[in-house]
Amino acid sequence: MNKPLDRRILIASLGVNLLLLAVAGYLGLGYRELDSRLAQSQLQAERSRQELLALRVDLQALLSAESSQLAQLEQQSRQLAEQAQQLALYRQVLAPDEGPELLLAQEDIAAQAEPGLFGYRLVLLQPGSGGSRVTGQARLQVRAVQDGRALILNDEALGAAPVTLDFRHFQVLSGQLRLPPGARAQTLEVRLELEGDRRRTLSLTWPIPDNT
Repeated sequence: MNKPLDRRILIASLGVNLLLLAVAGYLGLGYRELDSRLAQSQLQAERSRQELLALRVDLQALLSAESSQLAQLEQQSRQLAEQAQQLALYRQVLAPDEGPELLLAQEDIAAQAEPGLFGYRLVLLQPGSGGSRVTGQARLQVRAVQDGRALILNDEALGAAPVTLDFRHFQVLSGQLRLPPGARAQTLEVRLELEGDRRRTLSLTWPIPDNT
């Protein structure tokens, strides 16, 4: 009884199951394809990351090499400048015995990290090759302006000790000096107290307008 109905139900059930199997198979293929694409994307991303890291390493090496080359060029430039200064100094030493008895051949004043503190390097030169030996003392003083008033700062006020002179051709005077707060230097003077009660003053314009 009702065998045709049961047969139709069975056939319908089989059809539904086959359809479900087909859908499951299709979805399985889709998931596998998706997994494959995801794996490929991850592999490509890893390759890109490795390439980016390699580029960063190459860039860092290039920047380091460029920085090293710039440092070498700066050092060579300083050396050439120093050699040029030394050559000019030797030429003055070996020049004929003409011109002033003593002069400042090179001057360098540089601001230090501490406010108001300056380093100086001066070359006191006796031109010519046949001069007599120079002995005595050199003292520094600075002409400055403070609160609108002109003032003269001696070596004691500057914290610069007198320098003993003893040379035939040239002598380097170097050290540090300190300006009082608010003082603006205008001229640096080197007062020479030479043997035989000879006195001379050599001056140069202060090279740092804002004293900083």
